[in-house]
Amino acid sequence: MRRHRRSGGLLIAFGTHDIGSSCFREFSKGKGSVVIRKSILLTGGGAGIGEGIAHVLGERGWHVLVNDVNEPAAHAVARAVNGTPLPGDIRKDPKGLVERAFGIAGALHALVNNAGIIRRSPLAETSEADLDLVYEVNLKAMIQLSQAALPHLQQTAGAIVNISSIAAKNPQPTAGFYSMSKAGVSAFTCLAAQEWGPLGVRVNGVAPGLIRTAMAEAVYSVPELYEKRRMMMPLRRIGAPADIGRVVAFLLSDDAAYVTGQVIEVDGGYSQTLIEHLPHPGSPKS
Repeated sequence: MRRHRRSGGLLIAFGTHDIGSSCFREFSKGKGSVVIRKSILLTGGGAGIGEGIAHVLGERGWHVLVNDVNEPAAHAVARAVNGTPLPGDIRKDPKGLVERAFGIAGALHALVNNAGIIRRSPLAETSEADLDLVYEVNLKAMIQLSQAALPHLQQTAGAIVNISSIAAKNPQPTAGFYSMSKAGVSAFTCLAAQEWGPLGVRVNGVAPGLIRTAMAEAVYSVPELYEKRRMMMPLRRIGAPADIGRVVAFLLSDDAAYVTGQVIEVDGGYSQTLIEHLPHPGSPKS
């Protein structure tokens, strides 16, 4: 009989029996053992937080199938993490994307719904086109991808992690439909955890705070703005994409086997300081 030991995104099988077609990306590691990389479909993995997630998971042995609407970016990140590029617009054929991932890997152990978009405008001026775009990318496609992945994840007792935002609970003015869409992501996460837990599939979320990415570099490249934001963080630093990646890796690991339906805020403690920004007796603002 073959024995298995888990190590991060790896399954180490001891024995000489055929491991079957669903066990993908195998290679020898020591006498009598085979290492099998667990597969994950990651959307929006070509840059920013998604790229950080891809690197953390790749370092921990996962076979990362990197989706991004930017094809060159998907290929570049996939090469960097020894993964597989799956470029494409998640809105157009979510089920087809999941089936492509399954066809390549032979099994699917996890889904990370990271792809997201923001269109800034005052709420009263948000156009129907922007509302539709943000809804379709941030919420609708995320739900459809999760539905399509569910049968495959049932086979592997897999997990889903959805990337929400602290804006889900603390809406951003002039951010259009973004905050509402992320509130939907968090609500879906909790509901899916309830309904899919009995099927053996865990569903959790991560709500990032201020994270320094290339998209936000225009803000952080201004020393005065950077310093003001940094000093608002109890940890006195701005988050990095890898900070999100490490929490995602935990939620996908066996260490989180009894964790589901949670949306973890990863914001350096910022959400706990909002009351400090209000004037009170004795404060400089009063």
